[in-house]
Amino acid sequence: MSPRVPHDPRPAARYRDAVRLADHDGAVAAGEHREVPDPGPARGARHAGRETFAGREGDPALAHGPAPAPPEGRVKRQMPLVISCTATFLLLAYATVVTVAMPVIAADLRTGFGALQWVIDIYTIALAALLVPLGTLSDRIGRRSLLLWSLVAFAAASLACASAPGVLVLVLARLVQGTAAAALFATTLPLLDASYSGRARHRAFAIWGAVSGLAAAVGNVSGGLLSALGWRAVFAAAVPLALAAAVLTAVFLPRDRPGGRSPLNATGMVLLGAAVGGLVAATLVFAEHGPHMSATAVLVACACLGTVFAVHERRHPDRALIGPALVGNPVFRTTAVVAAAYYFAAFGTLPAVSFWLQDAHGLAPAAIALVLSAQPVAFFLTSALSGARLGRLDRRVPFTAGLVICGSGCLGLALPALAPGWQSILAALVLTGVGSGIISPVLPAAAMDGVAPSRTGVSSSAVNAARQFGISLGIAACAAAVRLHQPGDDPARWPRTLVTIALATALVCAGATAAVLLGLRRRPSPDAPA
Repeated sequence: MSPRVPHDPRPAARYRDAVRLADHDGAVAAGEHREVPDPGPARGARHAGRETFAGREGDPALAHGPAPAPPEGRVKRQMPLVISCTATFLLLAYATVVTVAMPVIAADLRTGFGALQWVIDIYTIALAALLVPLGTLSDRIGRRSLLLWSLVAFAAASLACASAPGVLVLVLARLVQGTAAAALFATTLPLLDASYSGRARHRAFAIWGAVSGLAAAVGNVSGGLLSALGWRAVFAAAVPLALAAAVLTAVFLPRDRPGGRSPLNATGMVLLGAAVGGLVAATLVFAEHGPHMSATAVLVACACLGTVFAVHERRHPDRALIGPALVGNPVFRTTAVVAAAYYFAAFGTLPAVSFWLQDAHGLAPAAIALVLSAQPVAFFLTSALSGARLGRLDRRVPFTAGLVICGSGCLGLALPALAPGWQSILAALVLTGVGSGIISPVLPAAAMDGVAPSRTGVSSSAVNAARQFGISLGIAACAAAVRLHQPGDDPARWPRTLVTIALATALVCAGATAAVLLGLRRRPSPDAPA
């Protein structure tokens, strides 16, 4: 096993933008860092623009391995991981934490569920729409600054939600909270990618992936527990966590250099944000209300905005938001497809499964949450136990294995047609959780493979936006299947509905698997810039 040595911590080529956290590889001799000359191509070498050093077995200078770092050094090296995981936990948990508290909010603010639905939807729309523009902004102005201010904004927005006198103020505060969440998502992964290398990087991404899965489970559960203290406590709980992360960011993270001096492409950011946000909004409207003129009109408008954005990108290649180099990167394209597909299949089905548990079996909300928790528990355990090892494999292996297992779980959604009890769905939930836990720790690093350091923010943000779009599209597709068979009129029709959902989601996983096998025929050189 090769000894580990840190990359040069100086500003040159330091901060990359977007994946997971892990422990710095370090070798400290006599209390000071020692740089080892680059021994040539080594297994741990990273992308272009990153200065990394990989020791070789038998190197006399490293024969005794790294000396232990002082305690304060270890604490400082862990801080990027702690900050990134805290920010990620907050932004993902608060995507769902409000769901269980909705009846309490409706009664207190004396409003209907139609208006309150925007409390959930506006957060999702802002998160999806602003990920890529804010990822570009983080590449340009520096990750530390954007992360610090977004944590402060998240705390302020959470406090505004907790003290909202009416539903309009609550929706507007959730819009600010979703915007801050998009900025957090756009900066946490690049922070991890810039802070760690080698095996420490794989471990960091594994921990980040496990925290992501845990946040999905804790969101609904903690929302229910906190709502017992009053719905305002649900939002107030985020304030101290966000402020603590902001203080740690200001104290422990070094300043990073802006990634470029060219003018910011504000027009492209607005066009892309409006197109993606409108697309997500249309899918949510379709999922809640079925075919609707407003949803159709929004889809047409999104298509027009997308076309204008593509033309604008071609006319201004020097300021392109995404750019032909990123779009032409096969690893990036395949990773985006995988991200959208596994979120579509694993998580887009959950509202329909929840409806089935309530409509066909009469389970209470608490019991439904307990049944559905089988998926995030499997996700967390898989990512935590095997994520670091998966990160060292060829990308095709975890992607293919995760999609196959996830697709098998999707087929398991058809089991109630043979065994009507609700217990028959547990195997499907566990398998989709395991498949997602295999993919999630690998996804951030894959999103930045072969991407220049100044572009990792936009690349990781684009892949995360694909995940948000995938889950929105999955929810809408499953809602269409539910309406097609109208199980609410006759619970006996539910098996047919679930078979339709099972086949559709398994087909999506199969298509993504084919994209992996065709798009990643060989692993690209880690030193090839995009």
